[in-house]
Amino acid sequence: MIAFLNGRLFQALPDFIIVEAAGLGYEIQIHNRMLSKLPAVGEQVLIHTYLQVMENEFKLYGFYNRAELELFKLLLTVSGIGARAALSIIGTFEPERFYQAVASGDEKTLTTVPGVGKKTAQRLVFELKDKIGAHQTIQTEPDDNNQLEDVLQALETLGYNRSEIFPVLMELRAQGELADRVEDNIKKVLKKQALIGKK
Repeated sequence: MIAFLNGRLFQALPDFIIVEAAGLGYEIQIHNRMLSKLPAVGEQVLIHTYLQVMENEFKLYGFYNRAELELFKLLLTVSGIGARAALSIIGTFEPERFYQAVASGDEKTLTTVPGVGKKTAQRLVFELKDKIGAHQTIQTEPDDNNQLEDVLQALETLGYNRSEIFPVLMELRAQGELADRVEDNIKKVLKKQALIGKK
């Protein structure tokens, strides 16, 4: 599996980009919000990727961050949702906005996605409502968001579930107890969770 590509942005078009890495050019399918987030052609870029293996071809799908990638993979678990529809959804909503719509059963908002009608919106809510807790993202300032996401990913690597540690991290943030370094925040979350477990 190709988790990400780090290379030079060789070409950028509305539906796909080409990234040059180690002398090879990788064609990567993208959603329509992606272009505005990319650097200029010729500059270095890191793209989170999903490799789709089909009978006659391989396709790479690219995302600006891991939150978009995780949403893409989650959407592919929904019956009737393929890669094209998943890209259309991500091209319409930031992950947090999509999760909010599903959690609240807001089918009207979901039908604003091109190609998503009422039945598809109902299916998205029905199949994903109980799954989205593990895919919650953090809605905050970009720099803060990146650091908190790093904390979550590090703790997931250690075997913790995002749905368990997310509320603890948010409580620390609300209380103004978060530090500047990821390592310090990991320790704070683990300490806080240990105290909760003793209650």
